[in-house]
Amino acid sequence: MKSTRNYPVYKVNKHAEGLLVGGHPWVYENDILESPEAEPENGTLADVVSPKGAYLGTGFISLKSKIRVRLISRNANDTFDAAFWRRRVEYAWSYRKTVLEPDDLSACRVIFGEADQFPGLTVDRFGSILVTQTLSVGMEKLKPVLFPILAEVLRADGQTIDGIYERNDEALRAKEGLEQNKGWFELPGEAHPASTRTEICENGVFYHVDFENGQKTGFFLDQKYNRRAAGLLYPHRQLCAERGQGRGSPRYRRRHQRGGHRDGKTECRAQRP
Repeated sequence: MKSTRNYPVYKVNKHAEGLLVGGHPWVYENDILESPEAEPENGTLADVVSPKGAYLGTGFISLKSKIRVRLISRNANDTFDAAFWRRRVEYAWSYRKTVLEPDDLSACRVIFGEADQFPGLTVDRFGSILVTQTLSVGMEKLKPVLFPILAEVLRADGQTIDGIYERNDEALRAKEGLEQNKGWFELPGEAHPASTRTEICENGVFYHVDFENGQKTGFFLDQKYNRRAAGLLYPHRQLCAERGQGRGSPRYRRRHQRGGHRDGKTECRAQRP
């Protein structure tokens, strides 16, 4: 039985209905046929219905963006409390443990935005630090609830999490009416680390990651397997990313000298057998 709906309602056209039924996570401003009589608060939840009134999903409202609603659920029985978000985080982390090798979990993307049904949120893990980037107003408002849950879920699984650092120095935030900023998220009752640099090991190579000043969240974790493939081309050589401001670029070169290499943002060195 469906729960009572107390959310404002947006009715969309047939085009949007087809997209949403097919799995698309966004409702565009131009596809809305009817909006709530009273303008809802920016960043709160709203229901989306078809031209005939059939429920299509619930999502965060963004009044300043052409993406008017970002869906977080297609289940009319969901209750969007802390327990809901804890289940979402647990599922995302469990999925990472399923698809990644155990050695990769200390440096990986924990939350991958819409793919994990956290619209506009990226969470990367660099050792004991979680680095976040929040690009939607709905997720921005959810941070006080969601970010402590992120730390709790990983710690409950035996992972060491010493702090959460926000990298919201991204121009896209302006489209959501959000200001740019970066800095430590204050977990209740906890002190954050003094340094904004940490070390990760990826594919047997150690990197010093500057998550305060490096691009995006500090390091391009999505290039992990490209870097591994490049390493296979030179199995008897040390490999190091070209100068790339912390990107860990997949453009590799052979290194004949011993020791580490520092480019000002990222240091890497081969792991000796």
